[in-house]
Amino acid sequence: MEQSRIARVIVDAPFDEPLDYKLPEELKLEVGQRCLVPLGRRKVVGIVVGFAETSVFPEEKLKSIQSQIDDVPALSKKWLNLTCFAARYYLSSWGQVALASLPLFFRRQPGPRHELSLNRLRKESNLVKSKKVNKPILNAEQADIIDRFNLFTGFHVGLLFGVTGSGKTEVYLNLMDKVFSEDSNAQILLMVPEINLTPQLLKTITNRFPDKLARTWNSSMAEAKKAQAWLDCHEGRARILVGTRLSIFASFQNLKLIVVDEEHDTSFKAQEGVRYSSRDLAIKKAQIENIPILLGSATPSLETYKNAIEGKYELYVLPNRAIKESELPTVELVDIRKEKLRGGISEKTYEEISKTLSRGEQVIIFLNRRGYAPVVECRDCGWTSQCPHCSAYAVFHKTIGQLVCHHCGWHTPLPKACPKCGSMELSSVGRGTQKAEEEIASLWPEARIVRLDHDSSRAKGSADKVLESVHQGTTDILVGTQIVAKGHDFQNVSLVVVLNTDPQLLSGDYRAREWLFSVLMQVAGRAGRTNKKGKVLIQTKYKEDPLYSDLISQNYSTFAVRELDARRTGHLPPFSAQALIVSESANINRSIEKLNQIKELINKMRHPAVRAYDPVPLSLYRLKDIERGQLLVESNDKKTLQRFLSELTREMKQLKLDQSTYIDVDPLSF
Repeated sequence: MEQSRIARVIVDAPFDEPLDYKLPEELKLEVGQRCLVPLGRRKVVGIVVGFAETSVFPEEKLKSIQSQIDDVPALSKKWLNLTCFAARYYLSSWGQVALASLPLFFRRQPGPRHELSLNRLRKESNLVKSKKVNKPILNAEQADIIDRFNLFTGFHVGLLFGVTGSGKTEVYLNLMDKVFSEDSNAQILLMVPEINLTPQLLKTITNRFPDKLARTWNSSMAEAKKAQAWLDCHEGRARILVGTRLSIFASFQNLKLIVVDEEHDTSFKAQEGVRYSSRDLAIKKAQIENIPILLGSATPSLETYKNAIEGKYELYVLPNRAIKESELPTVELVDIRKEKLRGGISEKTYEEISKTLSRGEQVIIFLNRRGYAPVVECRDCGWTSQCPHCSAYAVFHKTIGQLVCHHCGWHTPLPKACPKCGSMELSSVGRGTQKAEEEIASLWPEARIVRLDHDSSRAKGSADKVLESVHQGTTDILVGTQIVAKGHDFQNVSLVVVLNTDPQLLSGDYRAREWLFSVLMQVAGRAGRTNKKGKVLIQTKYKEDPLYSDLISQNYSTFAVRELDARRTGHLPPFSAQALIVSESANINRSIEKLNQIKELINKMRHPAVRAYDPVPLSLYRLKDIERGQLLVESNDKKTLQRFLSELTREMKQLKLDQSTYIDVDPLSF
């Protein structure tokens, strides 16, 4: 059959449709192959997505494809379908989703040593076998789930709802074993929310499956390592990929199972560029591949839990800890309304920490705020450490002696005197992990204390060293943010202390209570994971709040049903669908003015099933000198909202209202 003369190609640019190029006779390309094409005055990498006999443009005006890139096999139609869906759903161009998801090595114009580099990537992919470890014996609940979860009947979604320490990871490993017993060449994608979890999990997997090449993919890896991991999956050498959010766009030859661990975690939602949810795309990927997907969590997202209790997802429950001698920790509230705290620590908390240390056991102190102090102020004139580029305070970091904005990265040395009045009376307000670490060291001078937060884990391998020190018992007290709450199996931690959660409890964000309950349950789950009795102390001024009563009983289901009832009454997700239209400019008034024009357009479109609210500034309205307003659009269901948004974006482009705006579908932050 004669080859078509015109190829349809997507590139990393904001085009609504693929571009048409003439296909030279000497080039034999197929759908999914990468090629080099002219774009304006540049040459860029594109992906062939189809062929045509004719074009809407005169053939003499069409440019020609320059060349095929290399001998890397074509991307599959299933991969193209996923990226095309993501582009439509999240209102981006297909090329911007597809090309941007590839490692840099595969989306840049190849240099003269490209083939040598490609061959080196392949040569470095040899399997280094490790000694296989014995499988732990499953308890009855785990074994029942393994038997019930059907891996071989096509697409279906399961939720593994298990308390912390219930052995969810062991269920994942046994399901993987089951997949490989049916097909030794099968591939499996295991997604995790936190970069710091991947080395620990990868080590477990390589010990369990020493004859299967396992790779990891996350944003902290060097570009060469990303390219190697992607290529090993794409060409079928890697059998297991452990990855964070971006791994949803990995390419596989024989994918048979997807597992999303800690599926509730907000890290699975991108907050810049294409604002996609990798958990939601994982479900779509499983549907396209016609394979099962398992979502796991001790505190499922309310969207997922609603689907499970309504029967849309299969629900599997692990109500007990995997080790018989291990029980869920007791949770106690410490009322601090009338207490004078020492370094943020109440007298009861001080006594419990001292007792724990005297027994040779470990303590986690959880404070979800990094830095030394959230604000520095002048006692004389009231000056505060405002970031000059954002509508946020610059946080004092004592270890480097600087004020740092956690939103834009601006930093400056801490002034010796007030910049406004010259007073020397500067003081820090509030408490971050650095200050907590310092104060705790003064209260327990003999204790070995380490801190784990975003600042202390910047250097490569630093987080691993901290975690290893806890596992090896060379740390007595671990002070940290929510990084310490995610998936770590600390054998000697018997006490968890939670400081300063009240601000989130009082937040106006309708998701705040869900997130707070989740992180408290997760961090509480680090205590008493062996035969040591665990205890959790939560310092609060609002001990009567029903959230805490559910936490004390560790009854997620009761909490979830109450929150879902409140969401239903307020017509909030998951009982409605939302999108946020954000306008950016140098001045907030111009941003709001453009959003008012968009709202007028929405009103003219007269869509009865869509509600548009008045434009308002974002809660963090100024970011990196850009001032941002938001317009919330809502409908009863996602399909209706999607149809409307597609029509709206077309109208906005015609009226040039799309410039300096973006739409966040299923937003998590406002």
